[in-house]
Amino acid sequence: MGATNCPETPRQKMIGMMYLVYTAMLALNVAAEVLNGFVTVGDAMEKSNTNLITKLDDSYDNFQFAYENNKEKVGDYWNQAQEVRKISKALVDTIDKMRYEFLCHQQSAANITTHDADGNKHTRTIPLRDGDKWLLDSAKSALEAGGINAIDKKDDNNDATNYFYGSDDNPNGAGVRLKALIIDYKKQLKSILKEDTAHIKIGLNVEEKAWSDHAKAMVEWEMLNFDRTIAAADMVVLTRLKAEVMNAEFDAVQLIYKKVKANDFSFDKVSVITRPKSAYVIQGNKYETAINVGAYDSKAHLEVEIGGSKYTSDDSGTVHYSVPCTSVGNKTITGKIYVKKDSGTEVYEFKDSYFVAEPVAIVSLTKMNVVYAGIDNPASISVPGIDPRYITPSIEGGKNVTIVKDPQGKEGDYIIKASSLGKFNIRVDAKADGKVSRTMGSKEFRVKKIPAPTLMLGKLKPGEPVSKDELIANTLLRADMGDFDFKIPPLKITSFSFNVQGSNALDIQGTGNHLTPDMTNRIKNAKRGQKVYISEVRVQTPDGVNHQLNATYRLK
Repeated sequence: MGATNCPETPRQKMIGMMYLVYTAMLALNVAAEVLNGFVTVGDAMEKSNTNLITKLDDSYDNFQFAYENNKEKVGDYWNQAQEVRKISKALVDTIDKMRYEFLCHQQSAANITTHDADGNKHTRTIPLRDGDKWLLDSAKSALEAGGINAIDKKDDNNDATNYFYGSDDNPNGAGVRLKALIIDYKKQLKSILKEDTAHIKIGLNVEEKAWSDHAKAMVEWEMLNFDRTIAAADMVVLTRLKAEVMNAEFDAVQLIYKKVKANDFSFDKVSVITRPKSAYVIQGNKYETAINVGAYDSKAHLEVEIGGSKYTSDDSGTVHYSVPCTSVGNKTITGKIYVKKDSGTEVYEFKDSYFVAEPVAIVSLTKMNVVYAGIDNPASISVPGIDPRYITPSIEGGKNVTIVKDPQGKEGDYIIKASSLGKFNIRVDAKADGKVSRTMGSKEFRVKKIPAPTLMLGKLKPGEPVSKDELIANTLLRADMGDFDFKIPPLKITSFSFNVQGSNALDIQGTGNHLTPDMTNRIKNAKRGQKVYISEVRVQTPDGVNHQLNATYRLK
């Protein structure tokens, strides 16, 4: 799409002329001598894209220079430009990947011919496949070195149609997927630019149908461009699409950058800005805010009136205001800003609100709502409005329970260890403003045993019908903790008993944690429906509890 007040740039006109040449070629019954035209157009557009990449890089460099010199002023615009850069790069990378994939899809190697400064001919072969694996990096090198000439069958329209438009086996061809990505890209770009979208020419018109002389009808974009078109033409289409994406990106970034420069001009309106340190304040602390106007004269201080008291701005044009918070609930401050102008003093009213809350500690276990004995239990402790560095947790009423900071975590992350069952409390103290220590609350927790593990053979769960081959292929005995969220050391198995139902033989005693050859022989000789018993397996979990495990498997 585009606006009527956005004339095409010379660069866009050149690309449009190239595309007209390409469209004219599509109308021909392409002969071998015509293919050179596609090569010429495609290579010229690729060079144009290279120049456009340089212009884009220069635009971002200028933008970054402005950002680094004044991050506060340019920050929002810089972030907006980075969003445009991110989504544009993703689409361009996808288009390039389709080019590389198509080359690998069509041929197993590319023969590249180049000439040196003396006119000597040099030929090299670049493999494009390693068995069934496509070598996309090699395809990239081949296209960079040889352009469209890297394609052996430039006039082929069978592989090209199957890959880009689709076939009965693959109805969702690359061109069909690309259309959806382009539509999504345009939506994202419009979302970033919002009302400014009308000031640039995005292009990439893939939604509307167009007339096809071949089909004698109005057809979808993907059919017009990729149905029974030749390989060389398809590569030109992708190169053109890259140009349109980068054109849209360039125009969008230029537009955003102009808004930065526009802020250098004079202003005729002033808006009030209040920046509270926090709109959520703990009772006993202070509500603090910084009050500014959107523009001011650095040579003249402004005055602010709040509750009958007057405050004067500092050299940055800011008034700092604070008031003690002695009661809970929603609070409101109102005031006036007096700005001196050549024509007199202008008065601007403002209003701000904040909430004062009772002291409260938030203690949450990262993994579960209980503490398990014998292992590390990660916990997160915080107090709204308090820096985590000024929070101190402690254990009350617990036996053999400790809490320490998590050396691998961030501020507010702790490890709880317990060796005895029962209940305990975590009390949280905090220093308001980093000075006076106060109790912010406490929370009760229970210490439980670690759940019993399940005995398994490899990945085979007991009780489920299994084949002989599955059992013989899974000879490792494991004490599995299932969905238990905590990491514990592997549970050691040193001995067990083994038997097969109806074998009329004594149990086989095993050592270690693997089935022996005698055991697997019994499995081989067993019949369908018989059960395999593994018993007398003893393991100990980190909480010191001993477990005796058994497992039964029925042969199918």
